Amino acid sequence: MDARSPITLVAAGHRSGADALHDHDAVWATREEGTFHHSSLAVLRQDPDGTFRVERYDSTARFMVWGDALLSGALRVLLPRQAVWTLPPTDVDGRGAIVRHIYRHVDLDELVAAARLVDDSRFGLVGVVVNRPRDEVARLLVRAEQVRAVQLDWGDLEEELSWDLATLAPRRLSVVA
Repeated sequence: MDARSPITLVAAGHRSGADALHDHDAVWATREEGTFHHSSLAVLRQDPDGTFRVERYDSTARFMVWGDALLSGALRVLLPRQAVWTLPPTDVDGRGAIVRHIYRHVDLDELVAAARLVDDSRFGLVGVVVNRPRDEVARLLVRAEQVRAVQLDWGDLEEELSWDLATLAPRRLSVVA
């Protein structure tokens, strides 16, 4: 992947689950347009107790070793209080590389604003779209009450993923004779 390829991290708040699903479908429908890219999207519903539920999840990268890490890494960054209870502390899928990449390349104020938007919404959409500029993704979210889209470059993410997968995976394997 070209190091200059954009990665868009998007968070949107919606009035209803139907609105969030509509916007999910709008972004998902563009996955095959133009140059090759990956899209990982989740529609979220927040229960009255503050627990988030994933209502729909789609990812073009789900069959890759690190494919689920695109979205789970973004969710760990945007919903840290949920991640503490729902995700294991170590990973072999590249989630750590995604989290570190987001933290190193996105302004903290932007991340806080996106996290606050998700946390303050009853229904929402969180997505990571590789090789699509943020403006292209954000303009598809026509039913969102609010949208926060940040863009970072692919940069050295491939090396970070390779390192995580090469160094963490062997620690998690055990051989039984």
